[in-house]
Amino acid sequence: MAVLEARDLCRRYRRGDTDVTALDGVGLTLEAGAFVAVVGPSGCGKSTLLHLCGAMDRPTAGEVRLEGRSLAALDDDALTRLRRERVGFVFQFFNLLPTLTVAENIGLPLLLAGREPFASLARAGEWAERVGISHRLDHAPAQLSGGEAQRAAIARAVVHEPALLVADEPTGNLDSGNGRRILDLLQDVNRRSGAALLLATHDAAVAAAADRTVAMRDGRITGVESRRDGHENSPVPELAAAGSTGSEP
Repeated sequence: MAVLEARDLCRRYRRGDTDVTALDGVGLTLEAGAFVAVVGPSGCGKSTLLHLCGAMDRPTAGEVRLEGRSLAALDDDALTRLRRERVGFVFQFFNLLPTLTVAENIGLPLLLAGREPFASLARAGEWAERVGISHRLDHAPAQLSGGEAQRAAIARAVVHEPALLVADEPTGNLDSGNGRRILDLLQDVNRRSGAALLLATHDAAVAAAADRTVAMRDGRITGVESRRDGHENSPVPELAAAGSTGSEP
């Protein structure tokens, strides 16, 4: 069974007197352990797609199913529980809570789910060790470097063992060295945990590490490239353009 199935997704917004179409008939399927990168210019619908797949927003039309469950059938409370238990999120700007320690930030999903505090913080410590920031557990987020903050955010995203990990520009706020290390860490988590990884990026090098790359423009998918079996389904022009220069598509 697929971890994620998105079918014919449309998302429209009302902006003043204008209807804005952010997604227009997008479909996507991820199996357990898959790593799919979504690429395209700013405003093409990448973040909207991730928000819908991660149950952070509802589509205007179409359907999202997570581990076989239709999100349309869930009320807001049920969606909150699903996000808390089965989805992990990594963002470009880390989104760590400044008043909590690193340990408390990492353990927060477990604490919110009602887990025992001592066990939650112990589990946070285990993940801090795995991502290489165990020496920072008692520090505040403001005391971390950008790379350390993103490592803490990744640990927080996977501490509850989600089925789906959603990463929106996770290297976009980092220098190239830290960006490479964060990509390596995400790949390691993806392989070890078996969670499906759905990642949006402007970076051709990050996209090239994925099993499959989905190119978007104007709210639609324009190309899909698969690397796991060496078979290219359709060209991804954004990758070709970015790959030779290292520039944003």
